[in-house]
Amino acid sequence: MKTIHVLEELTFSDMGPYAQQLNSDDVGKIVRYTLKPGQELDETHAPFLPRHFVVLKGEGIFKNEGGEEIRCAPGSVVVFSPKEENSIIAVDGELVVIGFLYWASGG
Repeated sequence: MKTIHVLEELTFSDMGPYAQQLNSDDVGKIVRYTLKPGQELDETHAPFLPRHFVVLKGEGIFKNEGGEEIRCAPGSVVVFSPKEENSIIAVDGELVVIGFLYWASGG
């Protein structure tokens, strides 16, 4: 068993969104993204598997390539389908998002 404290030791960068891998195994990885207001994370698509994101702190706009935008606050879970291009934008304050990303073929 492993415990990860996702809101401890947060790092933000003036250069752009900051990604910190918190765990990795044969199934996939858990990544914490931290964004300052106005920063945008262009997330690459996954060709075969969905991606799951959970908003932990702040508010963000989650967009897909079809132009759909959803404003999400802490506690929101966003699921992008396989091949669905997406981006995440920090709105007014600092944004902390956890991404659960899966390997296409077992790591």
